[in-house]
Amino acid sequence: MRANGSARIWARGTALVVVLLAAGVALAGATVVQKEKLRVTVLGQVKPYRLPRSTPAPIAVFVAGHIGMTDRTTPPQLTRLDIRLNRHGRLQSRGLPTCRINQIQPASTALALSRCGDAVVGSGQFWAHIILPGQEPYPTSGRLLIFNGRSSCASGAEGCRSRPVLFAHIFSTRPFATSFVISFAIRPLRGDGTYGTELSASLPQALGTWGYVDRIKLTLRRKYRDHGQQRSYFNAACPAPAGLSRASFNLARADFHFVEGRMIKVPVEKDCRVKP
Repeated sequence: MRANGSARIWARGTALVVVLLAAGVALAGATVVQKEKLRVTVLGQVKPYRLPRSTPAPIAVFVAGHIGMTDRTTPPQLTRLDIRLNRHGRLQSRGLPTCRINQIQPASTALALSRCGDAVVGSGQFWAHIILPGQEPYPTSGRLLIFNGRSSCASGAEGCRSRPVLFAHIFSTRPFATSFVISFAIRPLRGDGTYGTELSASLPQALGTWGYVDRIKLTLRRKYRDHGQQRSYFNAACPAPAGLSRASFNLARADFHFVEGRMIKVPVEKDCRVKP
């Protein structure tokens, strides 16, 4: 349901598109990184607060953030987003249904849910500002869904294997019905460093013509059953050293790549307590 035409959606903030963003600049406990006039604000919350010391347990993740310019001008366009997750966190998709991009693009929220509802792992909303030629900007909003997916192989490709991905589906009805999907590749990070998994998305050129998202609210949470066993897509442990019951750790790091080679790295730190 992609619209043709010259309409463009411009945000007062750039698209954090999908996995990291949301409402508001003044976020208590948020991480703020600024380079010259460009400012990125990110807030992440994990529940429950008490977690096992070593064995990852089910969690829910709430994400918020904002991109803006201190002089209130339009920020540079975001071209790539890389998110690194702490090695004590784990994405578990065994036995969870998957979705393919041709099932949800183009599609309304209702159609995407009817086709891939069993693969949803997150949901939220987005807000943006529309600019049409010769008209004043006006706001729009829509639904955001995150799906557990598999990448597709090109027709006739040899040796191609589909790989796990996360699909971020955005749909709006104003000023016309339109949708797009951003694919986040998932790959493990080898070694004993701070981070164990990376999510990466290259924003397609088509997204630039659709526009910029102003803000997003996102909740990542999914429990399901696999052969009678309770599982969760999102899991984490509390990496407190032996003898301590509380820890402060790097939950994630988001690398924002903008046009003209500009990049901002935003670490997200959180506290946790060891569950008895």
